[in-house]
Amino acid sequence: MISNARLALSLAIALICTCAALAQPTPADPGAPPPPRVQVQGGVEYLNGGAGEEARAAIAAQAADFPLRIAFSTPGGAYIVADHVDVANASGKVLGLDNAGPLLAIKVPPGDYTLDVRIGGKSERRPIRVGREPVTLNWRLADDAKR
Repeated sequence: MISNARLALSLAIALICTCAALAQPTPADPGAPPPPRVQVQGGVEYLNGGAGEEARAAIAAQAADFPLRIAFSTPGGAYIVADHVDVANASGKVLGLDNAGPLLAIKVPPGDYTLDVRIGGKSERRPIRVGREPVTLNWRLADDAKR
């Protein structure tokens, strides 16, 4: 009888361990990069990435916490990654990132900013005002900037 109890206990433990292992999240594509995570540069929090659907969904799920959101694409709508992005205010550069996008969400206080983007040897500059409500800039870069 003790032997049957031990067998039952062993089976129960094995079942629990198996269920726990199966419950662990696994990426849909094992070769996919990890989901974007909040990073900090000079005290400024940001999310950068979105090359795949899962990464875009992860950024969208956290976007409410970031007042400035930028999506880089070509005029045809294809997402694109900028070689470099600088975000500055009247006091100077707030954030500088290489390989930015295609989605970039930045936690900055309300104010006026200048965005400088470099891609494919070309640069573009745009002013933007961040208020109390989040602002999204759909930045359509020239088709010839796409590599």
